[in-house]
Amino acid sequence: MANEINQIPLFEKPLFTWYKLPMSIDMELDLPAESCFAYILEGDNQDLTGSGFLAEKGTVILSLCGKTVGNSLSKIETGFLSTIIVHFDRDVLKKVFNYEKPKFWKELEHPLRKDIAQQDASALVSSYFLNVSDLFNHKNALNEEILSVKLKEIVLLLLQTQESSNLNAIARSLFSDRVFLFQEVIEANLYEPLNLNRLAAMTNNSLASFKRKFRKIYNNSPANYIREKKLERGKKLLIHSQKSIGEICYECGYSDPSSFARSFKNMFGISPLDFRLSQNGH
Repeated sequence: MANEINQIPLFEKPLFTWYKLPMSIDMELDLPAESCFAYILEGDNQDLTGSGFLAEKGTVILSLCGKTVGNSLSKIETGFLSTIIVHFDRDVLKKVFNYEKPKFWKELEHPLRKDIAQQDASALVSSYFLNVSDLFNHKNALNEEILSVKLKEIVLLLLQTQESSNLNAIARSLFSDRVFLFQEVIEANLYEPLNLNRLAAMTNNSLASFKRKFRKIYNNSPANYIREKKLERGKKLLIHSQKSIGEICYECGYSDPSSFARSFKNMFGISPLDFRLSQNGH
C-alpha cells in the first residue's frame, strides 16, 4: 500500500491533513512547526513520540510542536496508521477569531509542563473528526467560511476540557500573551521526559540558541544540568520515601528503570538499590 496524504488548506496554510501510512513509510513527514491535534482513526499501537504515546484507535494527541509529531511518524517501522491532524497556525487562529480571545479561554498562570498530551477522544471530538473526514470527499464545496467554523469548533471543544488537563493547558497556550522567563520554563520541566529539541521548542528557541542561552545562565550544558537535577531528586526520594525504584525513576523523568539505574551509578558510584540498602542500615 502506498502512502496517502490528503490536505485541506485555509488561508493558504494547512488546516487538515489526513495521513494513511503503511509502515515503514521511507520518507520524512514535514509537518508544520505549529501546534497540532491528531485523531487516530486506525493504528497498531505504535509508539508515536518515543514517550509512550501510542497509535491507539479513538485517541487524540495534542502537541505543541508539529515537527515533533512529524519526526516521530517518520521513524515508525511497522504497522499501519490512519490519522487526521488539525494544524493550529497562530496567524490563521488570529484571523479566524478576529484577533480576539476565544470564549472559555483563560491566560496561563504557569509555564506548560507538558508539550504533548494524549487521551481517549470524547464523543464530541470523535464526531467532529468523523465529520472532518467527510470534508475530504467534498473539497469543491468548501470555502473559507466553512473551514473557519470548523477550526473554531475544535478550539472551543479543547478549551472546554477539564481546566487542569494537559489538553486544556496546551490549547490555552495557543492564545497566550504571557511570556515566561527562560528559567521558569526550565525549572517547570526538569523532571519531565523531554528531549532537548522539545524543551528548546517550549522556550521558543532553536536547539543551537537554546544550548547557548542555557550555558550562559546555568554555566553548564543542558544535558549535564538536567541529568544532575534528576539524579539528585532521585537520591532524595530513595532516602526519604517508600516509593519503589521504578516509581522514583518515572517521577524523576526517566523512561525506564535501567536508564535511571545506569545514570545513578555513573554519578554516585553505586546502584539505586545498593544506595537505598546502605541508608536503611544507618
